[in-house]
Amino acid sequence: MMRLLNWVLSLTFLLLFFSLANGYETVAVKNGATLKGTVVFTGTIPPQGKISIDRDVDYCGKELKTDKFIISDHRVKNVVVWIEGIGKGKAVPKKDVPIIIKKCRVEPLVNIGFVGGNFLLRNDDDILHTLQLKLWLEYQRHVSARPLKYGATIYNVALPVKGLEVRKPIKRYHRFSKDTGVIRITSNTHTWIRGYIFVFDHPYAAVTDEKGTFVITDLPPGEYTLKIWHEGFGLKEKRISVKPGETKEIEIDLKDLKKAETAASPSVRFLATRYDFGTIKKGESVTHEFALLNKGKGTLRIVELIPA
Repeated sequence: MMRLLNWVLSLTFLLLFFSLANGYETVAVKNGATLKGTVVFTGTIPPQGKISIDRDVDYCGKELKTDKFIISDHRVKNVVVWIEGIGKGKAVPKKDVPIIIKKCRVEPLVNIGFVGGNFLLRNDDDILHTLQLKLWLEYQRHVSARPLKYGATIYNVALPVKGLEVRKPIKRYHRFSKDTGVIRITSNTHTWIRGYIFVFDHPYAAVTDEKGTFVITDLPPGEYTLKIWHEGFGLKEKRISVKPGETKEIEIDLKDLKKAETAASPSVRFLATRYDFGTIKKGESVTHEFALLNKGKGTLRIVELIPA
């Protein structure tokens, strides 16, 4: 029985090894095509939400804009666009992916990285920051054919002083699935900090700029599935075809996704976990003034009282 178990474990390891080894192939691309695109949202533009700051307020301020919906003239910034499932083409760039903490937030908010490059983490603030890079596995069930249940921290980095830089390698398993990976940037010292990095083992990916535009070059002729992701709008895909030497221009409208949030959900935390209502008789109503950490207007409905 033990011999059989060892054989099964060895076979599983070999299958995993070969699945990782059979990846993207670098080849010479002749008469490659260029894909130029613009991502727009022609619906009602969601308002920009705000984040309440509860730590280092003197330095960070009391609130920050979420920057979730950066839309100008209906053109959408921070949209990740990539060719899904491409198996061969031009060489994968080996470059740093900047993760800069500036004014208590991540810049850029959304980025792409490539296997073989590095995450470059830097603190541009005069206060301590800590960053965690996590495989966002729970979210990945929406964008991957191979979802896992729980997330995992791949790097935990402290940046105690301004100007400090730390490089960490982008590894093959950071792709997370066959072609793409989602890395979420979080902080356990400043909980509002967030960022997203999609990791690829091929070079055919881009992030839209302030004008909502992107360019993918040297694309081998053929038919492809183009995938599009935005933090607030969600995931979309589009079939495209390109001819040898063609410059193809497309426009992608996100209005049909219907996943836009009107604003960031407010975060409400009580200053105490237990409040004394006194003695309440049957049929009697009472009022109580709650102390909330984050100020704001709203209605609190009590659905159950636990006897003392």
